[in-house]
Amino acid sequence: MTRTFLHSFDPAGASPITGTTVDLEVSEIEDAGIREVLQTPGAAYGAWSILDALLTPTGIGTPFIFKEPLGQAREVKVALSGLFGRFVARAYLERYFNLSIFAHLGNRTIDLDRRRRVKVARLSRGDLPDWIACAANLSSLTVAEAKGCHDVGGPAKALDRAWTQAGRINVTVQGRKVAIKRIAIATRWGIVAAGPTEAHLSVRDPIDEGEPIDPQEKNALFIGLLRLHIANLIKPLGHAELAAALYRITHQPFARRLQDDLGRARTLLEATPIREVEKATAMGELIGGIVTRAGPITEADVAPTDQEALARLNLRPVFVGIERDLIRAAIDAEPQAVRTRLTQTLNPDEFARPDRAGGWIVPLGQERRIRGGA
Repeated sequence: MTRTFLHSFDPAGASPITGTTVDLEVSEIEDAGIREVLQTPGAAYGAWSILDALLTPTGIGTPFIFKEPLGQAREVKVALSGLFGRFVARAYLERYFNLSIFAHLGNRTIDLDRRRRVKVARLSRGDLPDWIACAANLSSLTVAEAKGCHDVGGPAKALDRAWTQAGRINVTVQGRKVAIKRIAIATRWGIVAAGPTEAHLSVRDPIDEGEPIDPQEKNALFIGLLRLHIANLIKPLGHAELAAALYRITHQPFARRLQDDLGRARTLLEATPIREVEKATAMGELIGGIVTRAGPITEADVAPTDQEALARLNLRPVFVGIERDLIRAAIDAEPQAVRTRLTQTLNPDEFARPDRAGGWIVPLGQERRIRGGA
């Protein structure tokens, strides 16, 4: 179901949208929420699954307005506002900026390829931005920060805070700063009662120029980003060992040890159980797991009858997976194979939803079941 936000963009001439409103599908926001919760360190609970029920039932194309405030206590409102703000911002970046590969930033330096000295470097104290991201064709390197707020006066203050945070890092190769796009996104929620009634989505987006880098270093940067995207996604889905292997090859500074780590990663990939979606032809062999409102199910294989039972109980089971061929290309550092695969035109059916980064989200139940696994 499509919902709308009042939209502002700075600089206005660079806006990807004409007009004063921006559309997002609730399913796009929920899918972004699934990926966001899985890839962010911490408990992977199903916050995305309650979103639609919180909105006013006003129909397709109407504003994104909550029925009630997001909690009564300030701490709850701030936490949920920030979380949902990230869901909306990621859906916006995926749809309107064609970003599909996301690595999350903690409060430390992140290596994208330690051997080639490709890293995310902190510039100042304070919380780092949410993401470093890129497009499926391994371009459009972007640093992004999302905020959600309830400010009666609008999202301007939240946008300023987000912009400050987006400026706290650089991406460097051999100590040289790389050109990046910095994006700050602030969402001001609209609420039917006891608060502002209009939903705003405000964006600030200049490009920060850097020094030229050679093609091999550029490829290493994007392959490192893809490896982290994959590792963060599959780790909570029951594939922690394969994820750890991807982290190791990204962080390994020594060439000889890197070859051993690459061999280990390939062996683990071949040994990882493959899942297949019944009645689906658009996707290849997948590595992933089932996620419900309660989080990922990793302890045991879930039989088709159990998948149907989870759906009947309204636990909203979905299969979240990523194509094995893409993981192999990321391990082998084959940027052209990655670009070719991720820029292919897909023909998803009404159930399976791709993310343009080799990932799929498939709602499970009577019409769709996952087979394979341990």
